[in-house]
Amino acid sequence: MLTAHISWFEEHVRGFLTGDAEDDSHIELKKRHSLNVLAEARAITSALDIAPRLAEAAHLAALFHDAGRFPQYRDFKTFRDGLSTNHALLGVRSLRAGGVLAPLDPDLRVLVLGAVAMHNRRAVPGRLSAGLDTVTRIVRDSDKLDIVNIMLEHLRPGGKRSDVVVLHMADEPDRYSGEIVAQIRAGRIGDYSLMRYENDFKLLLLSWVFDLNFAPSRRAFLERGHVKELFGLLPSTPELTQLEDSIYDVLNR
Repeated sequence: MLTAHISWFEEHVRGFLTGDAEDDSHIELKKRHSLNVLAEARAITSALDIAPRLAEAAHLAALFHDAGRFPQYRDFKTFRDGLSTNHALLGVRSLRAGGVLAPLDPDLRVLVLGAVAMHNRRAVPGRLSAGLDTVTRIVRDSDKLDIVNIMLEHLRPGGKRSDVVVLHMADEPDRYSGEIVAQIRAGRIGDYSLMRYENDFKLLLLSWVFDLNFAPSRRAFLERGHVKELFGLLPSTPELTQLEDSIYDVLNR
């Protein structure tokens, strides 16, 4: 079943290609990201003792989690929700309109659409069913792991440059927002609405360790060297250096 859904997804994405090199590069980026998030979700579920039905829902939700990014970019030429629309809810509408999930068992469909709808929230809502909570958290972890890879491709010196991918943050190498530093000190994930500089995005990525839900996710973040590389891209100030140990503490729990 997953193979058929991947084929549908790839055909769906082709419908958003325009022939414009810059626009199509952003569409292809989100296609690659979606397939990578699926791979991350499969790695996480294989390391967890969860029911096959929940693993299936997590895989489908991972594949389709960013279905709303394609109409979002077509209509607004941005991936920043605050400048356009909530891409998660747009994704739910797109999946319903496309009918790709219609053949699924209704309970499975609820898990997939619920996880898509909640994958980008600041926190997982309370009082979810145990199954939906698990599926949503798997998708959120998988999404974060691949986004870090993509952002590092664009934030490294000499890396790819795209104002769209870095969400239109200002490239001012010595500047960052103290509000996001304060959130990390408090053990909270950073707030997108507070970001102004590319360094804020790097700090936001580091803050995601507080919202990685499963040991395999934290282990992957640590073993891939993301903490060291992200801090290496930030200004060497005492304020930021003090944050590094707390980030490692979370990942080593």
